Amino acid sequence: MLKPELFRALAALAASALFSLPAAAGPLRESIEKWDALAVETTSRNATALVLRSRNLQLTLQSGQVAKVTAGGEVVGLFLSGAGTLRHVSADAVEHPAIRYVAKKNTGLDVTSGEGGLVLSGPFSEALWLASGTPLPEVPETPDAGDLTKAFAKHRERFGELAERPLAQQFTHARRNGPTTPFVRVEAGGGKDDLVYVLDELVARSESLSLAQTLPYMKDNGDDRKFLAVLSEVPIGRERRDPGRPEFVLTDVDLALTASDGTHAKLTVTETISAVAGSPSVLLLDLYDVIRRPKKLYGFEKKTVRLVGAFDEAGNALETDHRRSSLAVGLRTPLVSGRPIKVRFEIEGDLLHRPGGDSYWELGTEPWFPQPDMGGQYYTVRSAVKVKKPFVPLVPGKTVRRAEEGEYNVLETRIEKPVQFFVVFAGKYAWEEETKDGVTIRVASYAGENRIAFKKLLGLSRKAIEYFSGFLGPFPFEEFNIVEVNDWGYGQAPPAFMFITSEAFNSIGGEINQLYSEGVNGRVAHEIAHQWWGHVVKMPGYDEQWISESFAEYSAGLFIRDLMGKSDFARMKAGWRRQAGESHAIAPIPLANRVIARSDMSISWSHRTALLYSKGPLLLEALHRELGDQRFLVFLASLQSTLPWKFGSTGVVQKVLDAVGKKDYGPFLDQYYWGLAVPPAK
Repeated sequence: MLKPELFRALAALAASALFSLPAAAGPLRESIEKWDALAVETTSRNATALVLRSRNLQLTLQSGQVAKVTAGGEVVGLFLSGAGTLRHVSADAVEHPAIRYVAKKNTGLDVTSGEGGLVLSGPFSEALWLASGTPLPEVPETPDAGDLTKAFAKHRERFGELAERPLAQQFTHARRNGPTTPFVRVEAGGGKDDLVYVLDELVARSESLSLAQTLPYMKDNGDDRKFLAVLSEVPIGRERRDPGRPEFVLTDVDLALTASDGTHAKLTVTETISAVAGSPSVLLLDLYDVIRRPKKLYGFEKKTVRLVGAFDEAGNALETDHRRSSLAVGLRTPLVSGRPIKVRFEIEGDLLHRPGGDSYWELGTEPWFPQPDMGGQYYTVRSAVKVKKPFVPLVPGKTVRRAEEGEYNVLETRIEKPVQFFVVFAGKYAWEEETKDGVTIRVASYAGENRIAFKKLLGLSRKAIEYFSGFLGPFPFEEFNIVEVNDWGYGQAPPAFMFITSEAFNSIGGEINQLYSEGVNGRVAHEIAHQWWGHVVKMPGYDEQWISESFAEYSAGLFIRDLMGKSDFARMKAGWRRQAGESHAIAPIPLANRVIARSDMSISWSHRTALLYSKGPLLLEALHRELGDQRFLVFLASLQSTLPWKFGSTGVVQKVLDAVGKKDYGPFLDQYYWGLAVPPAK
């Protein structure tokens, strides 16, 4: 999922006076500017054994100075400088193995048992404590201890290049959308470890402690940003197995993309947005502003994306703040449940990256158009894509129109079911398609016709679709694109779409091709299974990714068993067991994406893969053995019928499993899903 880019010149800016008029400064801009200009009061106070607490976090300043921090003259926080200790307690045993692993691999923090949980502790020499919706800790009344302005400036610089949403957007959102709801952010550093604590009772409804760290691979290639690695994250007011609700959902996307024959493109997107919780007046979205792409030989190239403007249905310009690939939009009136709104975004920039200089580009599953967090993505799509000849567009959805307009190839499509991860692809492609039982399958090969591959992949994908339809329900889309990517060893499955690398198109090629071609049938089946596991039944966040990956992988295993024989399925299961055995003690399945080893990201990826693609399928295989073929297929079918075009959760998975198996499967999931054990082989 390392892709993205964006668009360049909005040619006829002058053609619309609307585009050339920025929104007048209002509540959003005023608040953003206030929080961007945080200042520390010139008078500080001596402090000894000063204790600051927020739920499970405690900062103790043994000796030093403390000063008030202001935003636009309002006191919003405290700045601490001196010798201090941070302590954070997690009482959630599910996350303890992941905490131990990430802390050991990345930090110098002490990890001990006590205080009813797992305790993380370490020193700090500077800390910034900011709060909204909850009182600030008291400052001692002692004589003036001097000016901390220089120390505060160094701290702001130290935490200034985080690869996350700007602090000003976070607090503007908290103040505007939930002024009486606690939102606390603490930055503590100065020693080996830079730590960020967030208490968010408004949207995430969680308490988290993360490590802010540069990544050697990124730094060696010129990217000095610090990335957040979660050490602890515990839900507040909800169960871990029941994901929280977003403030709003994106319910419809109507986009028009015009691509140049270079890197530049322009995009108009009209989004329909509906409130879910509360009445937000500030929307937080993701949208690239700077895109970093690997160069052919070394380092990264930076490309820029510009939000030209955001407009309501009446054409009024809306206030925005766009940076760090984060977008805040100020609405003129709050969003109200039952009254969706439309917002039009005009975007331009360098979007069209050609990997390795190849003759294609991809707008992938990243935020190349404005979108909320995963749990807020639930949209139908209308798209109109124009690309310069000789490139041809390939876009998910039912074809409405394919045509030529002068120097452009044009494709219009429609997706009428709610999806996530919409993509656009274009390049020098030839394809063949066939329609059967109401489903059109289109196989596109790169740089020329590959009729042998067309025939092979049309036949294989048709078999997989017919097989899965037998117990998961009808294929979810009317058209399905299978597109060759000029690379090796992976596949990806956006809605009604599959990217698959070159070995799937030529399994008898050279050495590299033959190396990666083993298991191609299983990989194709896995990506097709994602059309049910991932799109019909969706994951609301990465903690629930097994609903997408583990279920798709096991479904692919069943297909291989019945297509190629039990011996091939046995080899798949042996591979799952070997890989799960190497990683199961690191973290439970739901926390697979939290396993980070800064010094070697390939190890992190290996553990994540083992948990989601190996241990998860083994869990399903154990259930299959217990339930038997018929009831297990009923279990899978019941999940699809219970959650059609909805977000899934492990809580719902257990309810369906209990009903089908006629017993309580809580202990089973506690041991093998929430716990570290691997189901035994039969």
